[in-house]
Amino acid sequence: MIGDPVLGQTLFARYGFAAGLVGAVTVPFLGASLDRMGPRKPWIAACILISLPLLVSLWWAKPDRSGLSVHTVLVIVMALNLLFVYSEILHNAMLGPAVAMSRVGRYSGVSLGVANLVSVAIMTFLLWGFALPGQLHWFGIPDQPLFGFSQASHEMERLIGPLIAALACAGVFMLLRFTIDAPASGETFARAVRLGSRDVFALIAGLRKQPNLLKFLIARTFYADGFHTLIIFEGIYASVVMGWHGFKLLSFALIKIAFAALGGLLAAGLNARLGTRRAIIVQISMTVVLLVMVLGTTPDRMIFFWPHDPAAQPLWSGPVFRTLPEIAFMLLSGSMTAFAVASIASGRATIIQIVPPMRVGSYFGLFGLTASTTVWIAPMLVGTLTARFQSQAVGLVPIALLLTLGAIGMTFVKGGDRLEE
Repeated sequence: MIGDPVLGQTLFARYGFAAGLVGAVTVPFLGASLDRMGPRKPWIAACILISLPLLVSLWWAKPDRSGLSVHTVLVIVMALNLLFVYSEILHNAMLGPAVAMSRVGRYSGVSLGVANLVSVAIMTFLLWGFALPGQLHWFGIPDQPLFGFSQASHEMERLIGPLIAALACAGVFMLLRFTIDAPASGETFARAVRLGSRDVFALIAGLRKQPNLLKFLIARTFYADGFHTLIIFEGIYASVVMGWHGFKLLSFALIKIAFAALGGLLAAGLNARLGTRRAIIVQISMTVVLLVMVLGTTPDRMIFFWPHDPAAQPLWSGPVFRTLPEIAFMLLSGSMTAFAVASIASGRATIIQIVPPMRVGSYFGLFGLTASTTVWIAPMLVGTLTARFQSQAVGLVPIALLLTLGAIGMTFVKGGDRLEE
């Protein structure tokens, strides 16, 4: 819609900063207030129901701007991001009551693995039914996009919002019908907000008396900022350095989501065998190693040391990943995604294990606050180094540094070492 990738990234960053600021101010109070009230399911349902018309409206985000304006679309996307942050905090707080504390490490990973498998199924359907027809003439692939959709009008991309809205309806029904929630406390909404606000300020003031929690908070701030920035810039890096666009970039995204699903299952195993704290250290360390290897892979070189002739005969005649560097980049980046997602699952389980069970929403809100208030650091460093050295690879080095600091910080944290059967 924008037509200028630099302007698009700039606008997205500006709107994202505004949404992040709103989230930073409101998320801790939401978590603390609902800790006082108890049940989270009604509020998750409310977030999803509010999201539905916003998701459906993205069908009118047309590339020729004959529908919604660019700024309207950006506002909608940021509102959806904010609602997702709210619902994520509430989902995380439900994990303990839903699966019991003794199994939280395993099921934190399994839940993310299943979520990403659903994403793989959605992306595969979109590729098969809308992106590949007319591009790849293989058995089973339709000759034309389904339902008469137009690839030139980007109707596949515009379909994603309404499709996710339909799936969200099914998801919220299953959530309300089958999941276990915290019991009601009997507090009124107004009293819960008032007491929850007091809890937030008391929680912040009391951090100096909880050195272990403060260590974890600092370590998590470093590595969460690194992971957040990696998610933002990795697609841009792959597009520019490897020259992937359109169908190739969509295929790359699908493979990364598949690896993300494996990452959730990887976290489940590591959490059970190592404990969540040790698992986080291993996962971050592997992410850093793989990130460095990704930065050393280009169309004419693999992992810094192995040159490749871009004019060499392709390995196969398929539409994507036809050269050794492309396959290496895809596998390295996918593996990096698996360990990154695993660390998210392990981090969520660690929080639940080291904080008081009845105040888990307050603590998730606090961690959301610190993540939001420092989220500008890594992008600033990336932008500064990229401009200074005129190199995207050098520009991403701060991400590796932040992840390393986070892993080192986790070595000083106590707790989260419970092993599961």
